Amino acid sequence: MIELITTLPIWQIIRSSGIASYILLAVGICLGILYSFPFFKGKNKVRLHKMHTFSTISGTGIGMLHGMITVIDQYTAFNWSEVLIPFTAVRAPVLNGLGTLSVYGMLLLIFTSDIRHKLQKKVWLLIHMLSYPIFIMAFIHGYFLGTDSNLSGIRWVYFGSITLVISLTALRAALVPTSSRFKSSKLKSTVQRDF
Repeated sequence: MIELITTLPIWQIIRSSGIASYILLAVGICLGILYSFPFFKGKNKVRLHKMHTFSTISGTGIGMLHGMITVIDQYTAFNWSEVLIPFTAVRAPVLNGLGTLSVYGMLLLIFTSDIRHKLQKKVWLLIHMLSYPIFIMAFIHGYFLGTDSNLSGIRWVYFGSITLVISLTALRAALVPTSSRFKSSKLKSTVQRDF
């Protein structure tokens, strides 16, 4: 069995799973931002949520696989502690540590989304906003550590995804400014208190 595993194209699997994970996380964050747009309602909103959930969970799972496979790779030769404990890798400890933290961050987001109904809305939202720095960490990990980042197509994927996330975030902020969202929720709580 070990001989069979070592004959697999492990390095290609590591590279392709890392890129696939990043793309799915990028799609997931974009769908999450779109989900918060005020003009999506009803079935469209439900569909967006399902696609957002599928993308982020799939991206996280493939990202975990990406990290675990490095342990059996004969070229990079990571050990379990280097994969599981951030910033302990012998090779590129900061960049590899950001990858590990990205996975842990995504697991936190997925877990807290599953128990969302048990958390205060502000607590859940604060935790969910960690998706932005988690996405940036995944970008830095993939772009600067990925051996395919010198390919123009892969560069387009990385910079296109960052541009799309920033654009969607700016559009979301323009559609519903934070101050009016705060006033709206404050007004609702005041009305509920008075009655």
